[in-house]
Amino acid sequence: MKAFKEILGSSEFAITAELSLTPTQDPPQLLAQALAATAVADAVQIPDHRNARPHITPVAVAAHLLPHNIETIVRMNCRDRNRIAIQSELLSARSFGIRNLLISRGNDFPSDQMPPSSAVHDLTAIDLIRTAAAIRDGEAMADENSTNTVDFCIGAVATAIKPKKDWQPEKLMAKADAGAQFIQLQACMNVETLRSYLARLVETRLTWRFQVLANVPVFHSAEAARTFRRATAGSVIPSSIVERLRQAKDPEAEGVAIAAETLRSLNDVPGVSGANIYTAGDPALIIAAIKASGLRPDVDA
Repeated sequence: MKAFKEILGSSEFAITAELSLTPTQDPPQLLAQALAATAVADAVQIPDHRNARPHITPVAVAAHLLPHNIETIVRMNCRDRNRIAIQSELLSARSFGIRNLLISRGNDFPSDQMPPSSAVHDLTAIDLIRTAAAIRDGEAMADENSTNTVDFCIGAVATAIKPKKDWQPEKLMAKADAGAQFIQLQACMNVETLRSYLARLVETRLTWRFQVLANVPVFHSAEAARTFRRATAGSVIPSSIVERLRQAKDPEAEGVAIAAETLRSLNDVPGVSGANIYTAGDPALIIAAIKASGLRPDVDA
């Protein structure tokens, strides 16, 4: 199993596949989905209550997968746990040998969520990055007699924009200062916007401090694209993509084609080290999009 951190630091275009989790999945189902994904991807990302739906905790999912030589990236948000619970999750991750974390504030709850839940936000995203880095570096909650330590590779999230002339990536600098080692962008399927954004990161030498992963959704219908655009703050899903899906005779196949085209384009954007692929539809769409992109020529299409 090649470490995700090692792949990010190489000249390879890293690809991760995000698992689709539900409240009813059992470990064999999780393993089957992850094994299928890692046939074409370098690692699997384990979401943290996407769409505010409960499921097996991401640390527990990773613990089920690690014995099977599957590289995992565990997502943690600040919305659903208080400080003590988050610290416990980090220590649990370390105890299982989980080495990749992706930290975020967490999206707001859907307005129609039933029964309604309360957001916690006891920590900010930067607080959580700093806490994970302190555990990684042995500066907090570390047992000096323990040999069960893991060198966390810590990621954070950011939103790609078309930067104005005087724009400076101050929040990204703060996340890098806190200990982030890679950045994953919100979905942006306007490649020219991504080029402008990454060019500014290159200018400010932030790409010397961390690698950047893009985010590529595979939509199974026009309505799925519209729903995603409404629900995901900072996402950039051009109307032309929604229209292509609406007019397609086979929306799933069109969604795969769009994602594959986007992946090929991203491979040519300076400063982009890889991409995460995910879908609200059948997880098999992720595998189909990666194969169709041609970025894994050693995998049968």
